[in-house]
Amino acid sequence: MEKNVFIEKVAKFIESHHILSPNEAYLVAVSGGADSVVLLRVMLELGYRCTVAHCNFHLRGEESVRDEHFVTALCRDLGVECIVTHFDVPAYERAHGVSTEMACRELRYAWFRELMREHSLDAVVVAHHSDDNVETLFLNLMRGSGIAGLTAMRPVSGDVRRPLLGVSRGEIEAFAAEIGQTWVTDSTNLESIVKRNRLRNIVIPELLRQFPDAQSGILRTIGNVQQCNSLYRQYIDELKQACCSTDGDIVRINLASLGKRVGTNIHTALFEIIRQYGFNSAQVNEMLAASTGCRFISGSHIGVINRDFLDISPSTGDEEIPSIEQVMNVEIRDAAGFLPRSLNGKTAVCFDASILNAKLELRHWQQGDRFRPFGMKGTRLVSDIFSDLKLSEPQKRRVLLLTADGDIVWILGIRSGALYSMTASTKRILVLTLRSMEF
Repeated sequence: MEKNVFIEKVAKFIESHHILSPNEAYLVAVSGGADSVVLLRVMLELGYRCTVAHCNFHLRGEESVRDEHFVTALCRDLGVECIVTHFDVPAYERAHGVSTEMACRELRYAWFRELMREHSLDAVVVAHHSDDNVETLFLNLMRGSGIAGLTAMRPVSGDVRRPLLGVSRGEIEAFAAEIGQTWVTDSTNLESIVKRNRLRNIVIPELLRQFPDAQSGILRTIGNVQQCNSLYRQYIDELKQACCSTDGDIVRINLASLGKRVGTNIHTALFEIIRQYGFNSAQVNEMLAASTGCRFISGSHIGVINRDFLDISPSTGDEEIPSIEQVMNVEIRDAAGFLPRSLNGKTAVCFDASILNAKLELRHWQQGDRFRPFGMKGTRLVSDIFSDLKLSEPQKRRVLLLTADGDIVWILGIRSGALYSMTASTKRILVLTLRSMEF
């Protein structure tokens, strides 16, 4: 694609979606790949003020070092400030119980926002393009997404901007070739291990071989769904205005009024209204069948049924949470001669005594909690463990989790975690035994 044609196409997309402003300054995320390199070149051509951020995750040995050197040299040649940081991804994975992919995402976006504050930048600009958007749609479809997930990525999402969503990977690489711009290739993108790479390298290419016009049709569908979602969100906002009131920190939802307005769609409507408070779809089902006085707990709020109303108030974090001493016997033992297999991991567990250096707390389960069970290398969603056990919503809400500095180390009565487990060098252990399963 000719240089000026490509730049004009991107400029029109930026203008039509109100993505960037000449009065603002931007942090541009540059990995060294074709997409981010072209993003930087185009933004400079269009006169935007840019500061580059590059993350070295040290996951690909010398290749990671090569990428950093490439980006710093590119910025030096272009006269752009480049800020580089280094991350210990395995340490973050262990501390937070997340996948490598999620760890990298959380680390880089937290750093981006820190840089924006420090350097008074208005937004972070990333190089997602139309091919990425098609992949995102497929990923969300496979997860069983609702309407929001089917909108895929948007040109503007809070403080994240995506000016290349209107062009394809092929157009980006053709532009780079036209201007003689080189780039580096992440070898892991060629490995079809993670879902996105399997879609990118196997599924979508085969789909396009069979249906050459599929990508343009899918992109039109994404645009149509985004418009539908805008109307949908507007309707939900109107329902909130009509059926909700506030009294201090309490949000009161008139369930009777809501039911009259939406009829059999009340489950969907109520879920959309209260999802921001951390409640899930299954809890909504129970709320609609519950009687006066029934309480529902999310990670951040409590919902109480009061006749035809649902009252939602912020949780103080200690509702129905007993102390550790109330729930279990606590004992410190010498590790010599102790047999961990004498404990079942459900009602009795042991940890290396170094856990006592951490802040130990009990809390209820929250949506999105992840846990590394003893004997497993990876982590699992606590909700998946509950599903395996076929726990009802009331049962899930009664389960207590023991955390150490925020990390889940024991699902009481169900399973012990791998963190702080005994090793050959352990000298002292902490033994915990439940007094009762009635919390």
